[in-house]
Amino acid sequence: MIELLTIGDELLSGRTADTNASFIARALAEAGLSVRRFSSVGDCLEDIRRALSNLLPDTRFLIATGGLGPTDDDRTAQAAARTFGCELTVHEAAVKNMEARYREFGRTMPAAAKKQAVLPEGCQAIENPVGTACGFLIRSRGCQFMFLPGVPEEVHAMVTGFIVDHIRGECGMRQFILSATLKTFGLWESKIQELLNGCLPDLPSVSLGFYPAFPEVSLKITGTGTDEQQVKKQIQRFQEAIQKRIGEYIYSENNELMEEVVGRLLAAQTATIAVAESCTGGLITHRLTNVPGSSAYVERSFVVYSNRAKQELLAVPEAVLKEHGAVSEPVARLMAEGARKAAGTVYGLSVTGIAGPDGGTPEKPVGTVFIGIATPDTTVVKKIFYPGTREKVKMMTAQMALNMLRLVLLGKYA
Repeated sequence: MIELLTIGDELLSGRTADTNASFIARALAEAGLSVRRFSSVGDCLEDIRRALSNLLPDTRFLIATGGLGPTDDDRTAQAAARTFGCELTVHEAAVKNMEARYREFGRTMPAAAKKQAVLPEGCQAIENPVGTACGFLIRSRGCQFMFLPGVPEEVHAMVTGFIVDHIRGECGMRQFILSATLKTFGLWESKIQELLNGCLPDLPSVSLGFYPAFPEVSLKITGTGTDEQQVKKQIQRFQEAIQKRIGEYIYSENNELMEEVVGRLLAAQTATIAVAESCTGGLITHRLTNVPGSSAYVERSFVVYSNRAKQELLAVPEAVLKEHGAVSEPVARLMAEGARKAAGTVYGLSVTGIAGPDGGTPEKPVGTVFIGIATPDTTVVKKIFYPGTREKVKMMTAQMALNMLRLVLLGKYA
């Protein structure tokens, strides 16, 4: 019923990962729609034309992405016009949309950009709410061909804002498809499956999907049915069963990121935090400040990679560094307390560790990390060990630190 076509030389060369196809397929699947075939072609006009002509016999919808930009190698609109035997013409509504978008950006629309509004005659424009390139729809040969730009953010907006609802409406779908996402941290996918075996309700209309994305696992509960309230109740039963079994590892029921959860908790307490990072090099602060409104609780950050920085900025005594080493419980404790004191914040968070690939010893191998959190009443320090690549050690450390802070803010850290 549905085919996906992604267009661009960068996809065939491997320079760019084809994330658009996976996103579109996932969005359609969540709406109860299935994709029959994926295909990709380069920017060659004739190859695009062939791909548009060679459909599966029962294909009713083809979604194509890419090749709608302002440069000479963007040939999708031209290929579509040639395929369906129509002329290219300036689409005035698309021009107005582009001009408005450039005004929002505070820029004057360059002349070359107008190429993005040159579309096959008679097509239906598809609004692009976040970018300048207009999408378009053509009905031909019993199939609807929908063309989108290749920029992932624009694809996401246009698929969720138009494509999914349009196809469901065209198919006459009246079924409710609802879902809930539980984000977990601290258990791998296989262990979650093991713990959930035998405890979930026997509901054929509800399914559970596992979506691991290092260093966490999301659980997506999807229910279908003609009665919306009944579907909601069935999803709730699933949620309650999962909560009962692995609730301590679930940090969000609203699909929030860990940093969003932590930020919400800090804001609710009108609390501030200072972060002192060594091995993560600012990654924790980056995540915290990615959340809109984080200036209300993130006061400052110290990237103290060297011993000298730890001494000068956080008042960690040289004697402690020499006796215990930079990667140690006493240093993590003093870093957290030093950050809190220097910034005058409610909380201080510190991390110090060995990310590798070098620098480890038998006593402190690569992946050894200490996390410290200073509060108005006490300071807690946790030692963790994750023997992964440098990048993964940093990612795991940031996630562990934020999760530890979350538990402290909830009064659940023991």
